[in-house]
Amino acid sequence: MPDPHPFLALWRLSAPEPLKQEGHAHVWRVTRTDGTFAALKIFLPGRGGNERNAAAWHRRYARTGLCPAVLAETGDAVLYDWAPGDSLGDLFRAGEPDRADALLGQVMAGLHAAPADSAGPFVALRDYARALATFTPPGTFTAAQRADMARAAELQATLLARTPPGSLRLLHGDLHHDNVLGAGDRWAAIDPKAVIGDIHFEPANAFRNPNGGRAAALDPARIDRRADLWAAALGLDRARLLDWAAAKCALSIAWTCADPAAALPQDDLALLSVLLARAG
Repeated sequence: MPDPHPFLALWRLSAPEPLKQEGHAHVWRVTRTDGTFAALKIFLPGRGGNERNAAAWHRRYARTGLCPAVLAETGDAVLYDWAPGDSLGDLFRAGEPDRADALLGQVMAGLHAAPADSAGPFVALRDYARALATFTPPGTFTAAQRADMARAAELQATLLARTPPGSLRLLHGDLHHDNVLGAGDRWAAIDPKAVIGDIHFEPANAFRNPNGGRAAALDPARIDRRADLWAAALGLDRARLLDWAAAKCALSIAWTCADPAAALPQDDLALLSVLLARAG
């Protein structure tokens, strides 16, 4: 675990409380000198990849009021303003899935109401999604699962090759229910991947979420409602949005299978089949 104390001293912080430990970074809730909270994120040396560009993404979207402000940054550490409240995933799991989906659409629309400056060290969607293009199914996949992954890879290649003019944006890249915190009418997106790509990709991973909501995610009626809702919120082509939802599900499968110790992602494989039935 990285040592937060040098950054506590640097930024005059106290009372570090561990919040999240990931393979590339750790996050603490800390207290500032005025008694308010902040989030301290420290990357492990050499880890994090494109997620190290998150602070730059936050700065580009700070004007929307829909993401925490960057308070300080140096080396492997970033200090963010505190985002209070629960997540939209919590709201979904508490029995208000339709409201959670609608609020997520509002956050997406608010972030992209005006294109943010995309100049910078951000990863291109083609590179971000490369794992699907190079994926080789393991021997444990069924013939149907292999066929689904091959179709999804072809679909992704077509989507990337035929990106509509004017649709390139600086994307969050992982904008789903569990990455939006808040309460009432004040919500903030966290943990961006900071990807340059087709705006139709932005809602894609939300079709797989939130955590604990896979039964709902597999419901064809909910998939259709989400497609209607999020396409309308962002002014997107509904069919292309669903195509990216299928491709992103397959990309997640490819990432999971890259870990030899990981279990077969049966839930995602089942969802991929449902999404492909709606894809072009």
